Amino acid sequence: MAIRIVDIAKAAKVSPAAVSLALNNKPGVSDEVKAMIISLAKELGYKIPSDDRAARSDNMTIRLMKIVKHGHIVNERHNAFIADYLEGLETQAKKAGYKLEVSFFNKVPIEDIVESTKDVPAKGLVILGTELDERDMELLERLSAPLVFIDTFNPFSSHDCVDMNNTDEVFRAIKYLYECGHRDIGLVKGTFETKNFKMRENGYHEALAYFALPFKEDSVFAVDSTFEQSYADMAQLLESDRRLPSALFCVNDMVAYGCMKAVKKEGYRIPEDVSVIGFDDLPSSAMSDPPLTTIRVSKHQIGRRAMSLLIERIEGNFEDKPERVLVGGELIVRQSVKSLVAR
Repeated sequence: MAIRIVDIAKAAKVSPAAVSLALNNKPGVSDEVKAMIISLAKELGYKIPSDDRAARSDNMTIRLMKIVKHGHIVNERHNAFIADYLEGLETQAKKAGYKLEVSFFNKVPIEDIVESTKDVPAKGLVILGTELDERDMELLERLSAPLVFIDTFNPFSSHDCVDMNNTDEVFRAIKYLYECGHRDIGLVKGTFETKNFKMRENGYHEALAYFALPFKEDSVFAVDSTFEQSYADMAQLLESDRRLPSALFCVNDMVAYGCMKAVKKEGYRIPEDVSVIGFDDLPSSAMSDPPLTTIRVSKHQIGRRAMSLLIERIEGNFEDKPERVLVGGELIVRQSVKSLVAR
């Protein structure tokens, strides 16, 4: 039976965290305790990472797999968003002595991705799961390397998932609209369903129930999640005399941009006639007309947390059950929401 961190900790009468710090040559334990732990670990037959790290420096690669399944969400307009994930991942990888490489798969069948990746050398894999469903994730879990999914959430996955806290952040957005006096709040959802979009839709319904606001079927608008097509879809809906509520929550900023353009084309003013709030805080949100109130996602933190989890798995220091980590965000208030409350 392989020697584990917890076994060494029990024999040394210290915490598993102290053992992990000592074996990975990190600060946090004294030199004397570190020497004792390393000596005991060797006696027990544990392979110490620092002993052969230099010898395996050519195999210290962690690979980010950027998978575009259909391109309606992961596309060139979201490159800045994904770049923030990448920066967080790379920062944490460098701290631990790993290098990060990116593999890009554009509309490649998941089965082919698994086949082409299984022999590619990598200590671990970070998979951008934005456009993936549960079946896609199950297929990717066949890969032998340790892996973690980001930008998606699957409670049934046998691997770690790190995502934004969609439900809480949608509640934050609806709460802000409620505090601004809005009681007729609509939803603009995506026709291409993803785990994030579904959780945001669920969060919308839960927030309405919390504030005792009525759900109205005609206040839900389904549009494509690309800018051009969301504009076209919303314009078509409005041309059919669809009623506009006083405020719209859009499942992401790109959808919000398209809807704002369509709403203005029909002669409505934002925020005087209808308020709009988005989700993601893309760089262009600050420059839209009007600047968009939105939810800022903690992308760096998601990247850092995902990489930390993955490295713990790679180095054998973390043997608990898979984790589902949801990272919070913040509301960025700009000029797209009108307050109906008398001041």
